[in-house]
Amino acid sequence: MRYKDLLNTNDILHLLTNKLNLKLKQMGRSVFFLCPFHSDKNPSCSFEPNRKIFTCFTCGFKASDIFNFWAQYKKIDLEEAVEEIGQMGYFSLSILQEKKSQEQKGQNKTFYLLSLITDIYQHNLLTQPGCEVLNYLQTKRQLDKKTIDYFGLGCSINNRQLSNLLFSQKNDNFLPEDLLATNLVWITDNNRTCDFFPAQHLIIPLANPEGKIVAYAARKIGEIAPGEGKYKYLPSYQHYQKSSLLYNYSAVKKNRAEECYLVEGFFDVISLNKLGVENCLALLGTNLSEEQIKLLNALKKRIILFLDSDKAGQEATINSAVQLLLREIDCEIIKNDYSGDPDEICRQLDQEKVQTILQNRENPYLFILNYYFVKGKVQDNPQRTNRFISEIAKIFHKFKPNIYDFLINKISSLTNWSKAEIEPHFIQWNFPTFHTHYLQTIYGQELIEKKEKKIISLCAQERIFWLFTLEKVQFFLTRVNRERYYNIYNYYISSLSNNSYFENHALNNLDSYYDFPPITSSPTNTNEKIMDMAVQELENVRKFLLNYE
Repeated sequence: MRYKDLLNTNDILHLLTNKLNLKLKQMGRSVFFLCPFHSDKNPSCSFEPNRKIFTCFTCGFKASDIFNFWAQYKKIDLEEAVEEIGQMGYFSLSILQEKKSQEQKGQNKTFYLLSLITDIYQHNLLTQPGCEVLNYLQTKRQLDKKTIDYFGLGCSINNRQLSNLLFSQKNDNFLPEDLLATNLVWITDNNRTCDFFPAQHLIIPLANPEGKIVAYAARKIGEIAPGEGKYKYLPSYQHYQKSSLLYNYSAVKKNRAEECYLVEGFFDVISLNKLGVENCLALLGTNLSEEQIKLLNALKKRIILFLDSDKAGQEATINSAVQLLLREIDCEIIKNDYSGDPDEICRQLDQEKVQTILQNRENPYLFILNYYFVKGKVQDNPQRTNRFISEIAKIFHKFKPNIYDFLINKISSLTNWSKAEIEPHFIQWNFPTFHTHYLQTIYGQELIEKKEKKIISLCAQERIFWLFTLEKVQFFLTRVNRERYYNIYNYYISSLSNNSYFENHALNNLDSYYDFPPITSSPTNTNEKIMDMAVQELENVRKFLLNYE
């Protein structure tokens, strides 16, 4: 339903000023105000009256309409946001209910029509023209009647069957226009009707998250010409968009298993299901869309990626894993050493061997590191290490700093490079592209402060570290760190003992700020190396920020 049309521009402006107390400033065709989704000092969030959309040019916030804006501001779902704004008197809730009722009637009519068409396609398998498709399913795909019926598989037998049965004949439950709206029947330039799917195609029903059939995909049976795709999808219409669906999603949603398998193709799902793996769903393509990620997140299950083992499949696995990890969705990757896709594996191996493969999993971060390490032949060509690290840093540039620490440790183990050598690559990519120059600079300064705290913490732990800083550290950026260092300096200058500063003073919990334990009785050369690394980390950030500015 198009909620955007419920409020006009004046109502939206009134809502922003009177209900949210935002001060609006006209700048060109847009209205700007302080963004409520981040600490904003200069108005950076805009409202475009013509399109009724919201965009923040600093933090990247976007809202397609005032209801989406309100939902994110109040941290409620969209339906609640619509109801709240309606209760404030900006539009009549009865109008909303009427529109919903009309939409529901149209949706029910579409579901009834598609249910009828599914029955027609399924019945076609039992006819003489459909025997070729049935033979394909039973012989090549090794599917029994129970599996064929469970997934509602059928076939098209000519390119005017639906036109003749449903468009030309009068029906009390739907109109010819309803059939045209689904794109299953088209009107040609000669003013004749024809079906969208050609003859002798396998038909696969596609259901929405609630399990209602909303569309179909068709697969050509027989030889496929070069450049010709295997599958043909129904074009989008009101109740269907390919990027918003996952095959077999409604069945997985009902399954009580704590995890599910994400595969690439229809027959990957069907073949795994035949072997008893029912918690399996498929992409309708190779890349995860935002809508599909939301569906996966809503499952609250661990996602096990089991895509094809070829190069395209591996890269799709990595892309999907990164998208899931970025949204903190728990996932693992199956280490598939067999050639072919899951469907081929299921047809070649018995159930026990397939189950063994399904349990052979790897941490997604380690999978990605190992993939690019092997792909770049870094072990045999150490000169490629720099490019390898840059590639990993670029892939994970939107992730949180604790993930960088984990990756830097693993990369250090793989390459034998020190953490101080690896870290600058992550600093370079750790500036979100949607931030302004001002915020990027602020982030760099915060990173410098963090590195300074590390040096001060070392100095407070042992006098020897402080001695090393006298010739290595010229200046601390922040006032609080300068004061901390000044106190440590005075303590060690006035004290004749080698006692740690921490033994007599507290330094705002700096002793627990880092994950390394207090250092005791370390050899002098080891201490110097530790301080050298800490200083080098600080200098790396300073140099990058200097070049950036």
